[in-house]
Amino acid sequence: MKKQICLAVVLLFCFSSILSAEGTDLVSLIEKGETLIKQGSYPAGIAVLETVLTKDPKNARVLSALLAAYDTYSQKLISENNFSSAETYLKKMDDISRRVESIPATDPTEGGSKSESRIKREIASAKAFLLSPDAKKTDLISLNAGRENYNEAVNYFNKRQYDIAESLLKESVKLDQSNAYAYELLGEIANLNQRLDEAQAYYKQAFLINPDPALRAKYEKVTREKSIDKTQQQYEDEHFIIRYRRNDSIEGSDIRQYLRDSYKTISQSLAHYPKYKIPVVLYDREEYQNLMGSVPHWSGALYDGKIRIPVYLTGSVQSTNNYDSAELRKLIQHELTHAFILDLSQMKCPVWLNEGLAQYFEDKIKSIDLSILIAAARKNLLLKPDELMFQDISKVSSHERALLYYLESFSLISYILDHSKMYSIKQLLIELGKGTQFEPAFEKSFSRTFKDMASEWQAEISAKYGGSSKL
Repeated sequence: MKKQICLAVVLLFCFSSILSAEGTDLVSLIEKGETLIKQGSYPAGIAVLETVLTKDPKNARVLSALLAAYDTYSQKLISENNFSSAETYLKKMDDISRRVESIPATDPTEGGSKSESRIKREIASAKAFLLSPDAKKTDLISLNAGRENYNEAVNYFNKRQYDIAESLLKESVKLDQSNAYAYELLGEIANLNQRLDEAQAYYKQAFLINPDPALRAKYEKVTREKSIDKTQQQYEDEHFIIRYRRNDSIEGSDIRQYLRDSYKTISQSLAHYPKYKIPVVLYDREEYQNLMGSVPHWSGALYDGKIRIPVYLTGSVQSTNNYDSAELRKLIQHELTHAFILDLSQMKCPVWLNEGLAQYFEDKIKSIDLSILIAAARKNLLLKPDELMFQDISKVSSHERALLYYLESFSLISYILDHSKMYSIKQLLIELGKGTQFEPAFEKSFSRTFKDMASEWQAEISAKYGGSSKL
């Protein structure tokens, strides 16, 4: 059993460089499956992806996602002493591994046939090492210990206990230098602590092991951030670490007070006080756009572990008179809410819930315009609750469609909070953080089903705005 798990781990790293997204016909189903898996709903997510695989047996993206899901879920089952079920998923993983071996590899730095030969050699080497009776037991123990340290580090990272997580990750990479995920997480910790040189080095190492475009994007982003960071200085507040333009004054800035006010509002509402300081970085619009790259042009601010806000006029050295105060306070309240939500849920909150709550707190500063929601409701063009649950907002190119997603999330959360207490929302976030799937977590927190609550919300929208209740 242990050898099978080790094989899955090593093969996952070997295969990751040859797997890429392909095809568009089944993209929405694939994204739904991936979202369920990210939320910890492994059986449901795996079932969706397996359905896709029956229709497109050589879909590299699905094969990659299933291989990772089988690996993670089988280990979870083993940790719960559910060995019979774990064995089922390990066998499925063997089948996926055989399919992956048959996929021709493409590598931008090598010819196709050369890359394929390289991958096959790596696979053969991994199998020979892990399955040979001559494999050194001490090496297998080291590999297992490295993976265990990594898994434990992830738990501490999700709890924002970065010092412990970093220590475990450094031990992990000593034992298993092939774990790209460990180097990536070390990069995340260094980045959140504004140690950008270290973050850059860790992301680069992760990319060398696993040339994933997402890792390359992180490396390039932190490289861009380094050039901006040279022009900034730092101020540490009780709850924040603020990076702002050199020669500017944060002491008399309204921004600092806005952050404090929002922190007070959100912490009192949720009865929660994060045990770490939240990074806040201030930019001009050009710096912000250049740094974020693919961020939609309509994005007013962003939280990606740091609250990033464009507040300066491009080229200006003054900050206090260059923004609309209500608009800035709204942005701060929205992004800071994300920080609280992800802290409570240990980064396992569904996107719609995350955005809906952020809008709910934003509305306390500046009333949200519901005209797009009302118009869509009257034309029966609203997203269904299932679409809210699984829509990837980062891939929505239409400004209006993105706003509708936000507004529906806000409307549903507002309805829920009109008929329950914020305490129940907090309990839901905590349950999600424990790894409980959304629907049972919701029912446990609210003593009713999410389906019933969503149906009542639909009926209310219909009664208010004249659309059909069958959204």
